[in-house]
Amino acid sequence: MKYFSSILLLLVILSSCQVKKTRTFTEDEISIVPKPSSLYLSEGSYTFSKDTKISVADDSQKPAAKYLSDLFEKAAGFPLNIIDTKDENGVVFIEDETLASETYTLEVTPKSITIKASDAAGYFYAVQTIRQLLPASIEKADSNATDWVIPSINITDQPRFAWRGMQMDFSRHFFSMDEVKTFLDYMALYKLNTYHMHLTDDQGWRVEIKKYPLLTEKGAWRIESSHDIECKKLAKTDPSFTIDEQHYHDRDGQRMYGGFYTQEQIKEIIAYAAERQIEVIPEIDMPGHFKSAIDNYPFLACTGEAGWGELFSSPACLGKESTYEFTKNILSEIAELFPSEYIHIGGDEVNIQSWKECPLCQKAIKDNNLKNEHELQSFFNHNIEAFLKSKGKRMMGWDEIVEGGVSDQTTMMWWRNWAPDMLTKAADNGNDIVMTPCFEYYFDAKHEVTPFEKVYNYEPIPETFNEGQAKHIIGIQANLWSEMIPNFKRLEYQAFPRLLAMAETAWSSKDAKDHDNFQKRMTLQYDRLDALGVQYHIPAVTGLKDKVAFLDTATITLEAPLHGMEIYYTTDGSIPTKASKKYTEPLSFSETVTLNTVAYRGDIASEKRSALVEKQSYLEPLEVTPEKGAINRWAAVKKFKVVDDIVMPKSATYIVVNELNFTDHDGQENVSMVFKGYFYAEADGLYEFATKSDDGSLLYIGDKFVVDNGGNHSALEKNGMVALKKGWHPLTVKFHEATGGGQLTVWYTAPNGDKKILNGDVIGK
Repeated sequence: MKYFSSILLLLVILSSCQVKKTRTFTEDEISIVPKPSSLYLSEGSYTFSKDTKISVADDSQKPAAKYLSDLFEKAAGFPLNIIDTKDENGVVFIEDETLASETYTLEVTPKSITIKASDAAGYFYAVQTIRQLLPASIEKADSNATDWVIPSINITDQPRFAWRGMQMDFSRHFFSMDEVKTFLDYMALYKLNTYHMHLTDDQGWRVEIKKYPLLTEKGAWRIESSHDIECKKLAKTDPSFTIDEQHYHDRDGQRMYGGFYTQEQIKEIIAYAAERQIEVIPEIDMPGHFKSAIDNYPFLACTGEAGWGELFSSPACLGKESTYEFTKNILSEIAELFPSEYIHIGGDEVNIQSWKECPLCQKAIKDNNLKNEHELQSFFNHNIEAFLKSKGKRMMGWDEIVEGGVSDQTTMMWWRNWAPDMLTKAADNGNDIVMTPCFEYYFDAKHEVTPFEKVYNYEPIPETFNEGQAKHIIGIQANLWSEMIPNFKRLEYQAFPRLLAMAETAWSSKDAKDHDNFQKRMTLQYDRLDALGVQYHIPAVTGLKDKVAFLDTATITLEAPLHGMEIYYTTDGSIPTKASKKYTEPLSFSETVTLNTVAYRGDIASEKRSALVEKQSYLEPLEVTPEKGAINRWAAVKKFKVVDDIVMPKSATYIVVNELNFTDHDGQENVSMVFKGYFYAEADGLYEFATKSDDGSLLYIGDKFVVDNGGNHSALEKNGMVALKKGWHPLTVKFHEATGGGQLTVWYTAPNGDKKILNGDVIGK
């Protein structure tokens, strides 16, 4: 009887343990990015332990199985045993030939996990989903966690786009092998599958070419560049701009910055990426952005030496046969080194002035019956395209390559938002297109210029495209140009969390996207990024204008950018920290102050936000009766480099316009404008003005500086307030477009009114 009681007690204990291991999850406890095609949550859960086995049936399943096993070995201290027989209580991989490439199904019950796919990629992405279902502690080495539980769930999932890419620029600033591998791990987690390596540019050559050793012996190293100088300047107040010391070396008696990858290291990167279902695409920029090659092989230049034009470096001479031989020799080694389908040749921002002045280039234009220098570049592109085809490769380039014409076998990366005709031209020509627009997917841009929401809400397929054209959009990619990214932590800060927003667009269907739902899932994703040690960006505290005006007192209510964050502030000009005043209730001010704010999520600080809270008196109106609905505009080309430098001539000539915008100068660069007229205040009160411009804009009411949107930058909105008496007030708006898309919009908000475009009866001349 005693023996029977002991057995009964043991059964009760075991039963109790089993119950503790089983729990039911709610949808709020689950965060998978990108969002799966379908997801059904069930009762119960599955618990991983050191006894869990992974059953595989063929070699295509083994990489994903090993990846899952390695996750547990790193975090939990035990690998999951991989077997070639079926274990009903473990993880089972099953081939399903009816599923498309990269597609998978995942079924989790309290007893087992079943993964079905038709290829290695599908199995791998199922494992990444399991990874995101596991606690964030799975990302930590030697984690103290012991509860490795995932919900009972059924998922069917497949990607929207075949090309889901990220680019890193190694020329302007360089990154180590370990950093490259870390970034590839991030990409794998969010089901990105294409890694674009920008390996050459004017500032440095980063890949070994054995036939031309000077490319890396000399071309991979430089003394301080203008980008380095700017980073050092910023680093004085923001340490995240500190240049990584590991890339400085003593060479030829000088301290030089640089580095490159040997061909063996490139092979190691390719293999590491392939294990994560990522294809590595090399970019060797030509014929422009080629200065690091021309510096060391000057015969490539039209003049016999490297140089710069007004904006870009002088390209390789396309009237010399030696240029074609040199570039093809490089591409031969690249084609042999990289197994990728594509080789990217750049082709953007070519300074054609040197070709206009070169007798050899002009002779090549004449001999080949070409119309101009653009067709000369196209002639070069066709030649390189045919050569790459002979090597079993397809050519890829930035959208400028379409201008002079290419065959339908070339794939274009569209980056210029201001050149939408290139999209239509390419699609109608049968060219495949990867969407990588500057205004949405250039992650080197400031977060306030390209915020998280803007990235998520971008739709890659143009509304004007028909079904036939849309089929040529093969995917999307975000770029990390490294001029102002001097270290890996800064690169993380620029990439995250925007990378997740882009990844969801790349994978999830258009109809499945939901911004509010995505933001809820991001709450848990931040925990995972914390566990990974990612230095991600958090937006600034909300509730502030750039300039707040008040007459008697101002009351400002602040809100944290993410749930659960604590806000700190200063009014003495110092940068706030956790040691500063903590925000607990709305702030009241009766005198002018500069309010600086920051919020903290644990030890991670948000972007800092500053506002001038200014006590003002009313500005009196002028006794004028201007012509309504019009304003004077003065314009100049190539006179100034930044809006802050604009000075109008005494004999300025104006034209009359009805809008404050840039529309009639589309496509032009280095354009300066000044709009002068009047603004009508409909009642006494505080008025808010805002400008959104690419590049800079400044707004004045009389002599009062209201909106400071200065400097050269991508499209950015800034605002300011001013106290006005009813009537007409002098209005001046200065604007400068440097090299980008050209955008200017001006708004106003009357007291207790809505935000409106500044036009119509409220403007006059």
